[in-house]
Amino acid sequence: MCRYVKVSILIIVLFLISGCGPRVMVPPEIDLTEYEVLGLIDFSSNMEGNHDEYATQKFIEAITENQKGIRIIELGSEDEILESLNQEKINSKAVKVIGEQYNVKTVIIGDLDISNVRPKIDILSLTKYMSFSAEVKASLSVRLLETNSGATIWTSSSQDEADVAHVSIISGNLFSFDATDPDEAYGDLIDELVRDVTKDFRVTYKRM
Repeated sequence: MCRYVKVSILIIVLFLISGCGPRVMVPPEIDLTEYEVLGLIDFSSNMEGNHDEYATQKFIEAITENQKGIRIIELGSEDEILESLNQEKINSKAVKVIGEQYNVKTVIIGDLDISNVRPKIDILSLTKYMSFSAEVKASLSVRLLETNSGATIWTSSSQDEADVAHVSIISGNLFSFDATDPDEAYGDLIDELVRDVTKDFRVTYKRM
């Protein structure tokens, strides 16, 4: 019995020692510094408001926080860049023209899709406040394009859903979805999507 206790204690000690070993830094899977200067087109969105600008800004913050020293040229919205280059859509030809015009080796594009707005109504909110929350589903997809060939060299996407406030009744069963302040209305949801799609750019740690 005594021997069994000693062996058990030894196993526990070895387990604790292995769990407390030194942490080793693992570099990000994608090193953006290799591309020198990055061109970035403002993310597009299917919803009215400033959600595209908010998602774009959060993406820039995420990649510059994790990879210091990278340089980004913000090219503007997709419509603006296409008009300035006399192109119809973002394809391999347009990407090559962007590379020549702005002297960048890569271009980042992204799309934020918010859909399936499902109102969540309770009697108290309906009768007293005339406003309620809604459940929304959102997805974010981002691509890194090589301007020399127009090819996609990296892509990532994420989707999530959350409850969003600021929904008001207009009349009958019609409702108004107030999302003019993206940080307040969609902040947590977009933050989570950005965090997920930028995981390849982050430094991680593992124990030896």
